[in-house]
Amino acid sequence: MRHTFLSLAILVLTAAWTSAQDTVLLANGDVLTGTIIKQDSERVYFRSAAFGTVSLSTRDIAEIRIHAPEVGEITVPSSALADTPPPEPLPTVEVQAKPKADEVPAKEEKSRWSGQTGLAIAMRESNTLRRQGDNLKETDQQFETYRVYGNLKWEGEQNTLRWDWTYRYSRTDLRKDDDYFNVTQNYQYDLSKQYYTACKTLYQQDFRRGIEHEYLQTAEVGVNWFNQPPNLELSTSVGGGYHKYERVDQAYSDANAKFILEEALRWQMVNSLTLFQKYSHLGNLEKYHMLFTAGLENKLVRDVFLRVEYRLDRDTDVDYYDKSYYDKALLTSVLYKF
Repeated sequence: MRHTFLSLAILVLTAAWTSAQDTVLLANGDVLTGTIIKQDSERVYFRSAAFGTVSLSTRDIAEIRIHAPEVGEITVPSSALADTPPPEPLPTVEVQAKPKADEVPAKEEKSRWSGQTGLAIAMRESNTLRRQGDNLKETDQQFETYRVYGNLKWEGEQNTLRWDWTYRYSRTDLRKDDDYFNVTQNYQYDLSKQYYTACKTLYQQDFRRGIEHEYLQTAEVGVNWFNQPPNLELSTSVGGGYHKYERVDQAYSDANAKFILEEALRWQMVNSLTLFQKYSHLGNLEKYHMLFTAGLENKLVRDVFLRVEYRLDRDTDVDYYDKSYYDKALLTSVLYKF
């Protein structure tokens, strides 16, 4: 019977927490008036205008008078407080105000355009073709050269366009050591996540190879062996192309079909350090032009990177009296990406 009475009192208390004025009679005769917040078998938590929120031990309470307008006043003796089971906490529901239509932040759309630009200094070792009177002479040389380069890329759902450009130059008081210009357009169409087709259009001038004008147009089919940017990307492509060049002496030119093979690797080892490597082969096993690059790219601040790169350039197709052209370079550059 006592538990039934207490359960009824707790239900009434729970329903009238926000409006009831309750009275707590202490064992020492003091009387507190306010609102009971909650209670368990050992403590009663009580809020009054005079004392604020206080915690009272059930041993110090003579009785509790709960005033509920629906049923009147209910008195709970202190002898029943210790046996009163603690009320189950009411569930907490978090309500978030729904933002207005004009307050909903618009999702930022990633730009389809990106690119980079850099400035490099290189320690190089190569041979070159030099004019001495009416004759051309091949010589070996070690020297420094400066290089500016960059690219601009547009990406669609299945289409990618990229324009690359490079210019390098070196000169001493006595002579010009290097003068090189290259511009390339690359187009890629993704057949699926793994397979793609590509074509390249290239024009360049190369003082050290003795070439005044060089043209290349290719068509390739490629495979993405790993395509998880920026963590790991590995791809290869093969195809054919039309290649034409003119020597600086204007006494020799060549134009024919060529086989092309390209391979590219990019691996982000940690957040700020990336390994990259690329190999390009144009021609056959005897007459060819190959370019191998490998290096590390380290993020300095925000969009600025430090790049260290080794390049090996070898051309047996454009030779100097049966000696092929070669160029070895160690480049250090600062790169900005946007």
